[in-house]
Amino acid sequence: MKFDFHMHSVYSDGSSTLEEIFEIGKNLKMSAISITDHDTVLGLEKAVDLSKKNNIPIIPAVEFTAVEKGIKFHVLGYNIDYKSLELIEYSKILLNYLNNRSKEQIKLMHNNGIEIEEEEFFKEGKGGPLYRAKMLKTLSKYGYLKEEEIMMSLKAYFGKEAPYYVEDTYKYYDFQQICELIKRNNGIIILAHPIKVKNKDKDLYLEIINSGLLDGVEIYHPSNDMEIREELKGIAKSKDIIVTGGSDYHGIFNKLKTPICGIDIPEEVYRNLYPYFVNKIV
Repeated sequence: MKFDFHMHSVYSDGSSTLEEIFEIGKNLKMSAISITDHDTVLGLEKAVDLSKKNNIPIIPAVEFTAVEKGIKFHVLGYNIDYKSLELIEYSKILLNYLNNRSKEQIKLMHNNGIEIEEEEFFKEGKGGPLYRAKMLKTLSKYGYLKEEEIMMSLKAYFGKEAPYYVEDTYKYYDFQQICELIKRNNGIIILAHPIKVKNKDKDLYLEIINSGLLDGVEIYHPSNDMEIREELKGIAKSKDIIVTGGSDYHGIFNKLKTPICGIDIPEEVYRNLYPYFVNKIV
């Protein structure tokens, strides 16, 4: 049985279209799928349609960005109401903000002699925000760098000391607010790749784990080694919350380049998330 519950498409910071993802899913004979694009539901209606067309059950989901103590981390909301007017508005506001920020970065490029029209950059958006990797993909098309150099070039182009840095001034929700948003919209709350939070701030990690707000933790993720997986299994058992997992597929926009179904995930995860499948195959 093959399944993957953490993937990104062009509707956020992935390089693959939804059609391409489902084509891969069909070829792999996947039993279930979840598209977890960052901070947006705008691709989910199309994803559900493709799920039905390809006969692959899907869980509508979003990977939300939260900020605590100035630290960004991610919270997965599975079973989200992708037709919610609140979430559609939330998605559009952030899309608009990110694209306006990208326009500022493109102006800096123009001032630095990069003569690529703004519209050429935005073609790479393909329905989602013009994330930094998408801008570098455009630069690679025009010979400024090689496609395989995109992910290793992010800091050189957009880091704090880089020529095209523009401060991120968006007021992201804190953890409590993200949890309330997910619950208002019928979702369940899963801490995404917990080791990334732990590495940034151990106290914050413990606060989130002990908040009583989580419905589950993402154990099976490329960033989680065996030690953190065992730690999280103990936490999940003691707190009676579910465990989940996925490849965190981004197509070419990922340093690890983990493919769809690229990590081993036990069937327990499939069973944990089965109640939230759309288009169940009985």
